Amino acid sequence: MLRDLIVGLLQKTTDARANVFAVRTAPTLPAQMPAIYVTTPSESGQSSSRGTPDFTKTVRVEVLAKVSGGTPEATLTALERIAEQIEMSVMCSPVILNSIQQVSDITIEQAISSETEDHLGAAKLTFGLEYTQEYPVSGPPLTEIQAEVLGTQPNSGQPLAFDVTLPQ
Repeated sequence: MLRDLIVGLLQKTTDARANVFAVRTAPTLPAQMPAIYVTTPSESGQSSSRGTPDFTKTVRVEVLAKVSGGTPEATLTALERIAEQIEMSVMCSPVILNSIQQVSDITIEQAISSETEDHLGAAKLTFGLEYTQEYPVSGPPLTEIQAEVLGTQPNSGQPLAFDVTLPQ
């Protein structure tokens, strides 16, 4: 879900536009750049309690941007620009931020290669997005609780009592 939200967001807010993909196996040619690939390679969860099964989960969202330029300087400029667009788009999106509890961390890595005729650059931004996952408990609904209270109220000597209305 978060991956698809980020793909839709980056298609609107980055220079890559229609070249933002959630899944793509074909290689990207320099003429097709800039291009962005969004994946969710891992997710971890920490139990919130011993009761109802719910977890605080962190999904790792990796956003890989590829650019090409005529010179190393032009490639670096394009790379820095698209990395900034990605970071600002995710961090300033009400849709994304309302879907999670927090962005727990961000890692940004960049590299440029001039080993071929084309100067290519890649930036990988990894976001740790934290949210709560609750799992429904199956079984019959609670309709009645039976209890016996022993004792009296300290000042009046009246028996202790309580009332619970179900369902709540």
